[in-house]
Amino acid sequence: MSQEKAQLIAPQGHFTVPGLNVAGVVTASSFSGNCTGTASSLAQGSNLVVGVMTASSFAGDVVGNAAGLSTTTAGLKLGIVTATSFAGNFTGIGSGLTGTPNIVAGLVTASQFVGNTPGLAAGISAGKNLNAGIITATTFHGDGSNLTGAGSTAFIKQDVTAQSGTTTIDLNDGNIIYLTHSNNTTIAFSNVSTAEDITIIRTLTANTITWPAAVKWNGGSAPTLLGANPRSTAGQVFNLVTYNAGTNWYGWEEVASDPSTFALYSWGSGDDGILAQNSLTKYSSPTQVPGTTWSTLTGGFSFDSRGAIKNDGTLWMWGKNDQGQLGQNDRVSDSSPVQIPGTTWSNVSAGGDQGRCALAIKTDGTLWSWGGNHVGNLGLNEAGGPSETGNPGNQYSSPVQIPGTTWKDVSNGYDYVLATKTDGTAWAWGENGAGQLGLTNKTDRSSPTQIPGTTWSYMVAGNPFNSMGVKTDGTFWTWGLGNNGALGQNNLTGYSSPKQVPGTTWSNTHPTKLSAGFYRGFAIKTDGTLWAWGYQGNGELAQNDTIRYSSPVQIPGTTWESVDNMYNVTLATKTDGTLWSWGYNNNGELGHNNRIRYSSPVQIPGNWKTGSGTDTGRTIAAGSDNSLALKVQ
Repeated sequence: MSQEKAQLIAPQGHFTVPGLNVAGVVTASSFSGNCTGTASSLAQGSNLVVGVMTASSFAGDVVGNAAGLSTTTAGLKLGIVTATSFAGNFTGIGSGLTGTPNIVAGLVTASQFVGNTPGLAAGISAGKNLNAGIITATTFHGDGSNLTGAGSTAFIKQDVTAQSGTTTIDLNDGNIIYLTHSNNTTIAFSNVSTAEDITIIRTLTANTITWPAAVKWNGGSAPTLLGANPRSTAGQVFNLVTYNAGTNWYGWEEVASDPSTFALYSWGSGDDGILAQNSLTKYSSPTQVPGTTWSTLTGGFSFDSRGAIKNDGTLWMWGKNDQGQLGQNDRVSDSSPVQIPGTTWSNVSAGGDQGRCALAIKTDGTLWSWGGNHVGNLGLNEAGGPSETGNPGNQYSSPVQIPGTTWKDVSNGYDYVLATKTDGTAWAWGENGAGQLGLTNKTDRSSPTQIPGTTWSYMVAGNPFNSMGVKTDGTFWTWGLGNNGALGQNNLTGYSSPKQVPGTTWSNTHPTKLSAGFYRGFAIKTDGTLWAWGYQGNGELAQNDTIRYSSPVQIPGTTWESVDNMYNVTLATKTDGTLWSWGYNNNGELGHNNRIRYSSPVQIPGNWKTGSGTDTGRTIAAGSDNSLALKVQ
């Protein structure tokens, strides 16, 4: 049978020829109808308006709906696809799609894809780069590790900084909230879905949170907020859930991590092994003693032995031991910490000169002493004797209890001791040649004798014989040897009973608020100011001079937290955890990696324990030519 044939000699307008079987080159500007064969030679830009296309291949641009293509045999090699919809298999790069095309694809093997994808994307081969806008597929297969711009907000972290006033947390940004708690704040939520499960991870600060009134807490009340803690492992985690878009919230505390680990650091002269470094080496910068569970250092006025208590209540001593002052039931010196039996120690003080000894309080309120007993400074109602005479006189090389069970704090000075009880009474014993016991006389005592008054908070014994104490009403008192203005009374007079230093705002919350040093004294007021008086030859009073002062003068600053002075070294901490030192520095005892003397405070790098809190433990300890301090770990 004969067939109709046609040949286009020149470009023509639009025409329709049913059942056209094209053998040559079609150069028409447009074409309507069904097409069988190969259309790959159409010129770029041609407009095909086709019915059913069964061609084995096609190259060019496509505008319109190509949904009628066979999904099994069709092979489209496309340039720019602007179709509103497409169905079939897809090979190549689909990034040229414009507008909001809807691709309902079978097997997608493209190396990359840009656009929105509704439907099932399970056919994407491994290693392909899917860079999609909004994915609304009902299912998705793969680990999702390289997805960008997609995910569930129920598992996305958002960082929030607490604002002064109200902090509104937008839950569209994620439900795992890392809250930097830098201000007192009220928490609120926005964009709350019907069902929400929120986790709030809070940094530990002293700031407060006011929770939404709709929150019902497990146990009936909001969990107590943990205080400031700079450690990386510190934090508090809360969980909040709702089923009705925030009309009701239910909350509980998941984690309360408030570690209190402190490392012990020492520096200065290493004579007698007093730095606990298992050597006699000197260090001019802080060097760590093994362990991270130290909690309390020895107070007192010891030249050659020191000690510290750990979190587990164990007591450790080191240094010289010629009079049994290490409590080891021997007289062997040790340059590293050795444990004294017991696990309930809470406070320790080492001191003495001719009678080098130590005293410590246990958690049950009992007081214990050991070591040298010159003129009865062990408080055991036994006479002692100077060690240099060859008569050790009732020395003890292991702890012996002093009568009483309500001891609160103890301070071991230059062969005499001052202590307070929980009932507000103060007690003294030992040498009393300058009236340093505060008993209105100069008679030595070998057992605790009460100092008049029942409102004493804390007392400190100094060197050589200058004493001080603070009462519950904020008044400050000194007595003993007044040489060099050591008593802060604006004179050089000595007193054998407590005499008030002007003022009623002296801090009485912790024993480290006051320090009796070598012919000098220091005390902190309730406003955070630090005051000093007495002798200085190397700038120990931090006045940027070497002038003696017989009445208190202020050291610059208003955030001082604790202070300690023994001989020519002063240590002090501020409320922000910084540690400062000044004074003599011949052995590097100021901790500045040099041997330069400073007459004003200089900061030692690091975050240090401040000495605040309900316990009476010391966190800094200045020695004659060495220093100890507890550092946040």
